[in-house]
Amino acid sequence: MPLSRQLGLSLLAVLIMVFIGTLWINANNTRDFVDQQLASHAQDTATSLGLSIAPYMTNEDDLPVVDTMMNAIFDRGFYQSMVLKDAKQNVLLEKHNPNSVQGVPLWFRELLPLTPPKSTTDVNDGWTIAGTLTVKSHPGFGYQQLWLNATQAFWMILAVFIVALILLYALVKMITTPLLAVVKQADAISKQQFEQIDVIPRTPELKRIVIAVNRMSAQLAKLFNQLSNQAERYRDFAYKDQLTGVANRRAFELAFEQLLADSEQHAQGYLLLVRLTSLNEVNTNLGYQAGDEYVKLVGQELQNVLTQADVNGALYRVSGADFVVLLEDTSQHACIAFTQSIIAQLNAIEKSEYRLGTAHVGVGSFSFGDTRTDVLERADNALSGASVATDRWQLAQQKDQHHSNTEWRTQLNTILQQNHADFVAQPIKNRQGETLYNEWFARFSTAALTGGSDEAQRYLPMGQLVPASVRLNYAQKLDELLIASALTQLSSHNHAIGLNVSRLSLSQTSFHQWLIKALPQDNAACAKLVLEIPERALVNGTEELTHFIAQLKARGVRITVERFGAQLAAITHLRKIKPDYLKLDGRFVRNIHNEPDNQLFVQSLVNIAHGLNIQVIAEMVEDEAEARCLLDLFVDHLQGYHIGMPTDTKV
Repeated sequence: MPLSRQLGLSLLAVLIMVFIGTLWINANNTRDFVDQQLASHAQDTATSLGLSIAPYMTNEDDLPVVDTMMNAIFDRGFYQSMVLKDAKQNVLLEKHNPNSVQGVPLWFRELLPLTPPKSTTDVNDGWTIAGTLTVKSHPGFGYQQLWLNATQAFWMILAVFIVALILLYALVKMITTPLLAVVKQADAISKQQFEQIDVIPRTPELKRIVIAVNRMSAQLAKLFNQLSNQAERYRDFAYKDQLTGVANRRAFELAFEQLLADSEQHAQGYLLLVRLTSLNEVNTNLGYQAGDEYVKLVGQELQNVLTQADVNGALYRVSGADFVVLLEDTSQHACIAFTQSIIAQLNAIEKSEYRLGTAHVGVGSFSFGDTRTDVLERADNALSGASVATDRWQLAQQKDQHHSNTEWRTQLNTILQQNHADFVAQPIKNRQGETLYNEWFARFSTAALTGGSDEAQRYLPMGQLVPASVRLNYAQKLDELLIASALTQLSSHNHAIGLNVSRLSLSQTSFHQWLIKALPQDNAACAKLVLEIPERALVNGTEELTHFIAQLKARGVRITVERFGAQLAAITHLRKIKPDYLKLDGRFVRNIHNEPDNQLFVQSLVNIAHGLNIQVIAEMVEDEAEARCLLDLFVDHLQGYHIGMPTDTKV
């Protein structure tokens, strides 16, 4: 029961007791007074009437006179009985009124009975007692007076009671409002929402409590911001070019190596090598300060083009005169259009001192399994051709012949018609070796698609299939197929399963509606499902996405934010969606035991996550040294070939 209700009911009980007690004491006191008045009235009447009838007691003939005198008094209705006896206690005259009371409830008379006593006086004839007169007051008048007094007292006390109730409500409100605000604030703090109580109570004790909690909330908010800023400083120091503010060569190598080796995403795309062709000349003729301004200008323009373009890309400065743009899951057509936009923008800022032009661009493709050296060599060769090309850019010829869009559309339609997917599972384990959940990776056999034999089963290259699904607008349908196929196997596996959801699907309201309907009705079954969403989806997410994730969590589905750390802007969104797990970007995990800067960065992210009650997963753990270093940094769970190899999910 809430404190306000406990306090209110307690004070209400006290008020009711005071109300009843006051009413009862008043009624009892009034009854005693009425009893005394009735007795005094009877005694006065007996005395005065006895004196009046005394001269007539000696003569029996005078009894009618006595009777008349007694009737004159008795008929007023204030007496229940009058009895006149002679000296020998023989009854001479006797009068009685019925014991009826008008206008007073029976329950009231039974609750507060009046017992008027009999008053007896001697009737004297000189010095001789001629008889006795006994008078008893009628209680009816007393009951009427007692009832009138009781009703008046009831309404008066009730009015006071109501006023007291209003004051009680105000008092409870005054006491509990700041306490409830403190409780709400404490709950918000537990959710890493560092709010402040604006209304400070006047009560000194409550005022001190509110001020203390506000101070604590402010300190925690400051600490969280310090941790976030510290993580950002670590990242900037290690992975940001100090001149242009874009990512540096180290960040490029980490990101690109992971991209090429990522067996989960099977990424493919294009690398644009942008070289400032006039930098050496500017440095020689105008000085290094002018050269720095040249570099910063080009970096700014490249970032502007990248921001405005509808591509999934990242910008890096890899040397004094070279920038690299990585475009993931981008078609050749989109890459060419993007490159032309860069050339047009760089030509627009060309100055007379840029005698060799602002920049040239060489473009090379990449896909899963390529090496960084091969891709850079491909782009560098294209750059050599761009230096003599009139349009200042060139696309390197691709060695591998990929499927056409028509072929991929046919393959995707066949996959959707079959309405089935195979999976392999890789475990995610804690430091005790217990499985948190298994991440499932989809695969589609070429034999199943073509109707061939399973003896030499091969699988479609996911590095081409996934980008093709995005390019041809099949991404949402493919995600729905994979999730539906996994849900049919959910009950057959002991451990929870993790499934990746594409950023494009997460941006679609239709996907939100479909998934909510597709989930099992049993929340316990939903608890065996973990959805992995990319960090980039948080950065570009909407309130609708936040609401969708809240719906999933309400059903028991757990959420993992994967590839975390590449974009620290996502930290600000963590308090909104409250994911269960963060999966560190693999680029920070690789060879971490030999990378002190990475260790500092990862440790800061772990501190932030744990401060938000979020557990941390490290992926792509390939050896014991990496695993040991990550555990020393208090990472909660590990995933990678060193932890467990992918296995078939069929049971």
